Amino acid sequence: MRNVLSLVSFGFVALAPTVASAPTASASAGSATPARHCVQLQIPIHVVTTNTHYNQPRVDSSLDAIDWTVKTTTWNFNWTAQANGTKHIDESFGINAQLCVPSHKTIKSSILQIATAGQGFDKRYFDAEIKPSEYSYVDAAVAKGYSILTYDRLGTGASDKPDAYDVVQIPTDVEILAGLTKMARSGEIISSATVLNGSLVCDFTPTKIVLVGHAYGSYMGTFMLAKYGDLVDGAILTGLLLNNELKDNPITVLTYNHAFPREVNPILFADYGSGYFVLDSEETLQKLFFQKATLDPALLAYAERIKQPETVGQYATEEALEIPSTAANYTGPILFFNGEYDNYVCNGDCNGVQYQHLTEYIYGNATDRLSFYLQPNTGHATGLSMNASAGYEVMLQFLDSRGL
Repeated sequence: MRNVLSLVSFGFVALAPTVASAPTASASAGSATPARHCVQLQIPIHVVTTNTHYNQPRVDSSLDAIDWTVKTTTWNFNWTAQANGTKHIDESFGINAQLCVPSHKTIKSSILQIATAGQGFDKRYFDAEIKPSEYSYVDAAVAKGYSILTYDRLGTGASDKPDAYDVVQIPTDVEILAGLTKMARSGEIISSATVLNGSLVCDFTPTKIVLVGHAYGSYMGTFMLAKYGDLVDGAILTGLLLNNELKDNPITVLTYNHAFPREVNPILFADYGSGYFVLDSEETLQKLFFQKATLDPALLAYAERIKQPETVGQYATEEALEIPSTAANYTGPILFFNGEYDNYVCNGDCNGVQYQHLTEYIYGNATDRLSFYLQPNTGHATGLSMNASAGYEVMLQFLDSRGL
């Protein structure tokens, strides 16, 4: 990563001196706000939950990966019918995270955003190394004075990579997000972690927490808000929109190709075993995530370089579990932010298709603070599109207008 935390001390966060080399601070272009300082963390999260075992084909090769998509999208295949018992999870997982804060105290520096990337990406989705002043959401948030925690979901990046069938499923992912949120609330996000790169960080306790998600990360967010809504003060869900196309004419996994990670890159993906697969090519990434009107070829190449494997367990639970019918305990503001021409979420056109009344019902205690926004001419990966910075401005202005 571009920056490693060096030395900061103010109010809610105190950092001790480090023997590591001095970091390169960054800030959004033209911004007079403080530069960011970041620390890399390995955080143990203990998870207790109940997952489901599904009868499904094994994936041990690229041939298996394609066969899995064919068999599980057959017209008479039903994930609910494939449920065959439960798997009790009572285990600790190592989660790799990055905490970034402004270099000195701001009026928003005690507001922590916790950002969860979607399928196919790790935390680098929110912190692009290509033209970061234009494409890094981390930089944009810090430039507005916020603190932000990004992390590699279980099975991605430098986080643990356990069983892909019965362990890495939505319930596990949600409990990890809840665990991170609880630790942040209690001021333990740093003290309970192994601080990488030799940095020593003393304390960080936010006053408010905002969830930010992309795609699957937003889908996780709906379960988080339903179960743990009282832990969250605000939410921005990108790449997710309840709509008639998603219900009646969805894009299935058969539409885009997967391959077995070790066959794609035996060195980079050496730790990925049975049940993991990865999007196979730049062409597949373009089809799923981008629209040509806002596609920078350098970002497409970057997406290919940082792409991450997914698990069959995540896909199974995405198909078998319904979005929660209510999030009664969540009372904060929520923004549904989507690309106008999101191929995955809206089958290519999100204009006028949202289920606004259903969304207002689910988030009934947040209805007067509920907003929708379509980013013009963009696809599913709004954060890797050429107008990303304009979208970030919308997202951050939304928070500011809601007192966050």
